[in-house]
Amino acid sequence: MNNSNFPLVSIVMCTYNGEKYLIDQLNSLLTQTYKNIEIVIVDDHSTDNTRSILLSYQKRYPSIKLFFNKENLGFNKNFEKSIRLSKGEYISICDQDDIWYSNKLERLQLEIGNKGVIFSNSRLINEKGEPIGKLLLEQPMIEKFDYKSILINNYVTGHTILAKRIFLEKTLPFPEHGYYDWWIGFVSSYYNELIYLDEVTTDYRIHRNSVVHKEVFLSDSDLSALEIMDYKSTKNQLQYFYNFLTLKGEESFINHLMDLYLGEKGFFSRTLNLFFFFNHYNILFPLQKRRKFLSKGKFLFIKEYWNKINKCKQTTASIN
Repeated sequence: MNNSNFPLVSIVMCTYNGEKYLIDQLNSLLTQTYKNIEIVIVDDHSTDNTRSILLSYQKRYPSIKLFFNKENLGFNKNFEKSIRLSKGEYISICDQDDIWYSNKLERLQLEIGNKGVIFSNSRLINEKGEPIGKLLLEQPMIEKFDYKSILINNYVTGHTILAKRIFLEKTLPFPEHGYYDWWIGFVSSYYNELIYLDEVTTDYRIHRNSVVHKEVFLSDSDLSALEIMDYKSTKNQLQYFYNFLTLKGEESFINHLMDLYLGEKGFFSRTLNLFFFFNHYNILFPLQKRRKFLSKGKFLFIKEYWNKINKCKQTTASIN
């Protein structure tokens, strides 16, 4: 592949105490078949050997550009910083503990077309790098991405994203709370700039320090800490989405979601909102099995979801 014939892709990586898996990830970046790359790494004030590993790689590979924060910014603002420091026409977001397939960038850059953001699928691996027999996205993705389908279910994973800089800059600054990739997915689907590549391009590592693995149970609730965290994150995201849509004059749909997560409504309002969820099941839960309007399975799923959200509201209110 002749570098001069292809636009520069910036791989932006944020590191924090990632010494255990960092070398595997760096090696997978450096063996990409797409060669016109820069690797921009911002370390968020690590206290382990991450810094020394990065410096040793930078000495050998001039495509690596390092920046070290004097204080911890958190992953949202650290990724924002890394994007602003990059120079590429395309930007690919990278976690510190995964493994990229060698043709990942080549495939994403080839398939992005006229869209602003493309994302793909991942295979789950354990701490030893062994496949656990699952994909991150098990269900077939929807063909057209309506922003309504991502309001309470994020399926755009940051570690699989390739984006055009000209569009990604429209998503900045990232919200202070919640997840940056959820925000990117929402904004790109709202503007019809999102596309999915139905291929596995990354091995996504599940380990003790990863968000997916943290299912520590609270002592005063039968809800897991992960469920509480998901509830709080969704509530934060919804507030950002609501503010965005209000400015666009399109807040009517999200009002029902805000009522469930934030509101304390009477019986009549709760009944209307429950019917709203039932009527819009296929839009609100795109990762679940699609069902017809009259469906017992749909009713049972929404009932369980509804009860869980209300239990999360009660639990967080009691522990705050």
